[in-house]
Amino acid sequence: MTAAQRVLAAAIGGYRRWLSGRGPLRRVRCTFHAGESCSSFGLRAAREAPSAPAAWGRIRRRLRRCRDASLFALTAADGSRALGWGADHERPLDELCAELAADGEAAAACATVLAARELVARWRGDVVEVVELAPRRRGLPPAQVALRHPPPPRRVARALTWRVALASIVVPAAALVSPGPAIALAAAAAFMLIGSARGHLARWSRLRHQAGAAALRAYS
Repeated sequence: MTAAQRVLAAAIGGYRRWLSGRGPLRRVRCTFHAGESCSSFGLRAAREAPSAPAAWGRIRRRLRRCRDASLFALTAADGSRALGWGADHERPLDELCAELAADGEAAAACATVLAARELVARWRGDVVEVVELAPRRRGLPPAQVALRHPPPPRRVARALTWRVALASIVVPAAALVSPGPAIALAAAAAFMLIGSARGHLARWSRLRHQAGAAALRAYS
């Protein structure tokens, strides 16, 4: 491990010891909690990747998968139950499987993603994809797929507000404290906060569309 990889592993260890499941993070539930959690994957990536940037890339993609491979229990406008899903279940299957293999995902995580993908395919009536998934799931362990409940609109609005507000002040604050490299780091942090806010908004919009589509299908 390089020095940068050791720092990354130490940061993840600190998160697991002092932040995970506490304060604002107490409601956070990992999609892969039944197998290798995101923090466990991050530690392994920090140790096994050839460099710190490679490890960080794997960790970023895993965190995105934790969000975009998840399933949601929705309530349609007519009160009926509906299934919602993240953006990973709309990607080409070959592309998704290639990413799982390239990032070194364990068999349990692959099983979770593909089992969730099959539930989405069955919900949509996509028989072709169900057939294509069968050989890819062969040999993988049984998967535990959990349905999340989407956050209420008020919580989404709060999350968007504080991210945008924080992004708007980090760069001026860095300029006052220490101009130069600090401004670049603050700009990167602001960019990540804005990206996170956009991700929250896109996920909320997608789930609303899926609930509406389920209601329309019930009447067709």
